[in-house]
Amino acid sequence: MEAAGDGKIADTYCDEIILTDDDSYDENPKEIARAIAEGIKNKTPTILIDRREAIREGLKCAKTGDAVIITGKGTDPFLMGPNGTKQPWDDATVTKEELQKLLDS
Repeated sequence: MEAAGDGKIADTYCDEIILTDDDSYDENPKEIARAIAEGIKNKTPTILIDRREAIREGLKCAKTGDAVIITGKGTDPFLMGPNGTKQPWDDATVTKEELQKLLDS
């Protein structure tokens, strides 16, 4: 798995790093996240496989003036899982829902 290099950019430019599932298909999402974490040498990333939970945690950690960058899915309308399964998904909608919950609490 070549994912170890993927963590270097986040390690360089991010204060906090949360790794999550992003179209793991037939691969183990935890193994993918661990491989990416190997490329992160200066910080300890949080691994939350549930993508909604990861987005929620990123938003909760943010302070005034911070930017939360959610990468990977873009506008892809599904999370792709094992054996060709797919779950309807929209990062923008989920982010708005989770942000609204935080604002309401």
